[in-house]
This record gives sequence, C-alpha cells and structure tokens, in this order.
Amino acid sequence: MATQDYKPGDIPLEEQDDRKLFCKYHYKGVLLLLIPILLAPILIGTPVMVTRFIYLTLCFYLIYILNLMARGAAAFIYMVFIPVAGIASSKQVSVSYYTDLIFFVYAAIFMGIMMDSSRVSERLAFLVIWLVGGSLKFLQIFMTIAVLIVAILVNPTLSAAFWMKVSQAVIAEYDNAGVVKRDSDEKPYEVGSRPYPTRPVIGIYLTCCYTASFASSLSPVVNPNGVISDVFPGDFTVKEMITIMAGPCVLGMVIMVFWMQVLFLGLLGGSVKRELAEFEGAKGGFKQASADRKQALGPWGVYSSLALELIICLFVLVATRKPRIVDGWDSLTKGAESGLSVPGIGVAVLFFAIPANYLFCRYYLCRPPEKEGTANSLLGWKAVNNNTPWGEIFMLGAAFSCVFCANASGFNQFVVDSLSSDDNKELQVWNFLKGALFGTLMTNFSPATTVAKLTLPTMIKGGNSFALPFATALHNQFLLPVSSPGNTIVAGWGNLRPFQFLMGGSVLALFMFITIAGFTALLRTTVL
Repeated sequence: MATQDYKPGDIPLEEQDDRKLFCKYHYKGVLLLLIPILLAPILIGTPVMVTRFIYLTLCFYLIYILNLMARGAAAFIYMVFIPVAGIASSKQVSVSYYTDLIFFVYAAIFMGIMMDSSRVSERLAFLVIWLVGGSLKFLQIFMTIAVLIVAILVNPTLSAAFWMKVSQAVIAEYDNAGVVKRDSDEKPYEVGSRPYPTRPVIGIYLTCCYTASFASSLSPVVNPNGVISDVFPGDFTVKEMITIMAGPCVLGMVIMVFWMQVLFLGLLGGSVKRELAEFEGAKGGFKQASADRKQALGPWGVYSSLALELIICLFVLVATRKPRIVDGWDSLTKGAESGLSVPGIGVAVLFFAIPANYLFCRYYLCRPPEKEGTANSLLGWKAVNNNTPWGEIFMLGAAFSCVFCANASGFNQFVVDSLSSDDNKELQVWNFLKGALFGTLMTNFSPATTVAKLTLPTMIKGGNSFALPFATALHNQFLLPVSSPGNTIVAGWGNLRPFQFLMGGSVLALFMFITIAGFTALLRTTVL
C-alpha cells in the first residue's frame, strides 16, 4: 500500500524525531562525504597520476560495494573525474565504457528477455522440475552441471543468462506451490523497487554465475584463455593454460557447491534449514501441480519454437566464431576481427525483426497467419526496457573503464617497476604470490577478458614469476557483480547486492588464490 501511495516528491522514509535513528536513515549520505575525505591523504603520494587513479578507484568501489548511491549514477564517476584528474581525455574514457563485450552482454540480456516473452523459460523450467522435483539441493547440482556444459562449449555469459532465466522460472513455480519463498521480507531501500530474494534463492542464482566463471577456466574455446595465450610470449598455449587451471577449478567447483549449500541452502542447519523445513509439507502434491500447470501451458507453439531456434542459432554462431582448436568463421574475414558482438547483436536484431505468430514458410506460401492482425515481433522494446538491468550494465562499463584508466595513469607500469628481479631466486616466490593476488584484485574489479587484453601485456614485463600467476588468477572472478558479465546479468535480474557476492565468493576467491599460486609454482617449469 505504501508503494502505491508514494508519489515523486513525497518523503520516501517516514519522519522520525528520535535522534538515535540518525545512522539508520542518513548513514549513506554521511559516508558519501566521509569516504572522499578520509581517503584524501592518498593524493599526497607519488607518482601523481597513479595516486589520483588509486584514490578515484577506491572511492568508486567503496561507494558501489556499500550501495551509497544509485548504481546507474555511480557508474559514471570515472567519466566525470578521470578527465578532471588529467589522466585521460573524456573521449578516451567514454569509448572505454562501451567495449565489444558490453554489446555482447546486451545480446545475452535480450535473449533472456525473449525467453520470458515467448515462455521458453517456463517450458524448460517444467523439464528441470521433472528431473529434480522440489529439491533445492538437486536443483543447485543440476544448474551446476547445465551451466558448466553450455559455458565450456559455447560461452560463459550466454550460459549464465540462459540458465538464470530457467532457474528464475523454476523458483517461480516453487514459490507458487509453496515449496520455497522467493521474496524476502526485507524492506527495499528505494521505494517501489523490486523485493530482495531470500537466501535459498540467492544460492541458486549465485551458482549460475560462479559455475560460468569456473567453466571459462576449463574451456579451450572461450575467453579469457584464448586472449591470455595470444598475449603471453613464447609457446604458452591454451592447453597449457587449462593444465594449470584444471586442478584448482575442479576442486573449486566442489567447494562452491558445498559452500553454497552451507551458506544459503541450510546444509548444516541454522535458520535457513528451519525455514525450508516449514515448506516440506507442500512437496507432496508439487509434482502433480506442476504437471497440471505444464498441461495448461499447452504444446510448443510457433512463438516458442522460433525463439528457441534463434537461441540455438546464437549458440552455434558464438561457439564457431573462434574456437581456436580449429579455424572458425571469423578467420574468413582476413584481417578484420569479428568480436562476440557480431553474432550476438546480429541474432538479437532478428529477435526484434521476426514476427512471433506465424512461420515464414506459411507467409510465402500465401497461407494466413495463425492470428489475424498485426504481427508482433518475437521481442518488443517495451519488454526490453522494463527488464534490462541498466544500472548494472552501466557499472560493468565503468569496470571496463577502470582497466583502461589503470593503464592510462601508469598504474600498471608502476606495479611492474616495483617488482623484484626474476633473477633473484629467493624472491621469486613472493612474485608468485604478488602475481596471484594482483590478478585476483584486478579481475574482481573488471572482467578477466578486458584485464587480459589491456593489462597483461604490461604485467609480462615483470617476468614470468609474476606474469604467469597473474594470468591464471584472472579466472578468480567471484567477489563483485562487475567481476564478470555473467555476474552482472545474474545480479541485475536477481536483484542481488554486492555484499552478497562478497559473502558467497570470499571463500572461493581465497581458495582459488591459494591453489592457483601453488599449481602455477609447481608447473612453471613445464609450461614455460
């Protein structure tokens, strides 16, 4: 009722005379003032441009993690202050926000929205429910396997988007049947915004994006493995990259499944297990209820069939673009590289162009459409505008810009210059640890592919004992929604906040940091 009565200009929070409630209602505004002031001593240091970049980056990510400002507004901090700081021109910074990868993210999001519009996600959800029943634990294991397969063979971003929509449809069925509660009782910060998910639902959503990150480490056909092998000097191949990453990633996925079940699905007891136990009684008639709903949905129509066919077409085009193990269709262009945005946006255009209620063959054979009147397209812009997480995408653009600004400010070269020589055998172990730690830091600030393209060429100058663990640690992208495009999409659609990624990914990031440094040190003589 409060949401319906609220109008622009009204006070979003109730008035209070109790001064003790100041922190509850005004801490965000206070922190917005304190953070830049408390970090200001950084600006005294040298080199000047490097310290300015560090200052702006710390302010930006603290504002983001603590959710002190609307994400769509905070995303443009770099665009405003990097030119003012004298690090790079506004044109360069603006271009850095809109990379090839961000347009591919748009394509993945459009695909997911079309899945909902055509009800493909619901139809696939009933298939998943037939396999896993009403068990959240089995659902998590299924999603881990499904996301892993599609991510390895096609692309992690597409896999996370595709299965995120299916998992949302499954959770919606669970919620309707009383098997699990989808929305929490926590009051949203912004009036009228979507409700936050409950902890079991968060666990399922995080499984989708975390598995996609692990899969990118094990695949010879998707980035960043390919980009790393291209940038790295010598004969460092994708196969050798996977050799290093296989052990940490397989163990990491086992730990991820266990940790998500402990933290979010109540494996070891606690309040979550008690809450899920309250819904056990609803599981008795769940399968029959879901079968009835599936029957009410009816058979696959033209709309759903066309949508699924285009999704499969998108998967095939992305998988065969540059598989590296064989020549892909991108090699036919001879010098002009076709990035992921080419197949992504190319097929996405068809989402808007192809009519939804009849097949082309029926039209060209002079047969009337199934539904008389104007033929709507498979995907409408109104649905896109309402369901695209614009704020999260803008933040992802800012994460791309972070990597560019680190290079433009001289920060990357400053890091390399501060390293000890590779000739000093006693200090090589510290370089390994520094490389793994710095790679983990950078890939959580920005997606691994972007870091590999823009930062790795400079890191190579620091020697193999630093560059190799840095390169392998770029797969350690768990801590923030901007750490990978898959994280961004899941956070936007699932209404997840940065601290939930920190809570879920901290153990994974620590484990991967330790194992990556160890495996890289163990295998360095065989891969270089």
